[in-house]
Amino acid sequence: MESWIDVHNEIIEAGKAKNLPGGDIDKIRRKAYKDLSILTGRPLIVYATAFHVQLKAQFAGQMLSIDLSDKDGFQEVIRNIDGNSVDIFVHSPGGSAEATESIVDILRSKFDEIRFIVTGSAKSAATMFVMSGNKILMTDAAELGPTDPQLFIGNPRPSPAGSILDQFELAKKEVSKNPSLIGPWLPILQQYGPSLLLECKNHLQLSESLVAGWLERYMFDGQKSSKQKAKDLAHYLANDKNFLSHGRRISLQNLKTNGADIDRVEELNEDIQKAIRKVHLTVMMTLENTAAVKIFENSAGTALIRLMQAQINPPKKP
Repeated sequence: MESWIDVHNEIIEAGKAKNLPGGDIDKIRRKAYKDLSILTGRPLIVYATAFHVQLKAQFAGQMLSIDLSDKDGFQEVIRNIDGNSVDIFVHSPGGSAEATESIVDILRSKFDEIRFIVTGSAKSAATMFVMSGNKILMTDAAELGPTDPQLFIGNPRPSPAGSILDQFELAKKEVSKNPSLIGPWLPILQQYGPSLLLECKNHLQLSESLVAGWLERYMFDGQKSSKQKAKDLAHYLANDKNFLSHGRRISLQNLKTNGADIDRVEELNEDIQKAIRKVHLTVMMTLENTAAVKIFENSAGTALIRLMQAQINPPKKP
């Protein structure tokens, strides 16, 4: 299995022919896509963002999340892919559930069979995205995350919709038993807008219903009790009480225990294992060592590659 330094040296060597001192990372990364596609017999799409890179997370902001602008990227990378099956490599912190729904619709208008590959992290709405697949491949180190919606209520830190509802119920219970407690509770309750509680319920329902619908139609299609299995897994993922933190890791084993149909990369053919690792390493190196903050690419060639870039210019010290 190739190491980080092995791939780094290969990148440097590839750059010598073009007199590139930093190496030719694009050439090696794109070759990794093609090599994996040849082994699996399926085209590969890569969707990855640099959310794990601290400096880029600080200055690139919302550009690292799933949003409606991603529709253009996905439309571009599927445009000339033949066949009705595809693998999608995902590395993302999540983002908009509504944008995720639109992207799933775009992909499903073209592909009947979608397999997601996760070697790093696919959190929140990216977990929802992965749950729209017929199959999922994960490494032992990979992780998904809770799909409970997060709302911003008058502060920069998001709050789980389920916790907001639970807090309101707790306030009602305590104040009904001891009305004098309305004083300590009032500053918190005053932050609640007129529609907040209904919005929390709607966001929770949206998250669960989207995931449950996708699971029933794709991952559990044709299986006995598919509707109930889909509902149970979707509820497990969306229930913040199961995880106590929105950033909590959900491993391959957690998911399988709760009914997900997931294959372990480490149990695949060794050549495929190596090819998936090569894709992982070259994508991570690109995100960490270049100006790229979000990648839309595929294994079909340079004409179908779109690389979104942003210059990271931290403010100068006075």
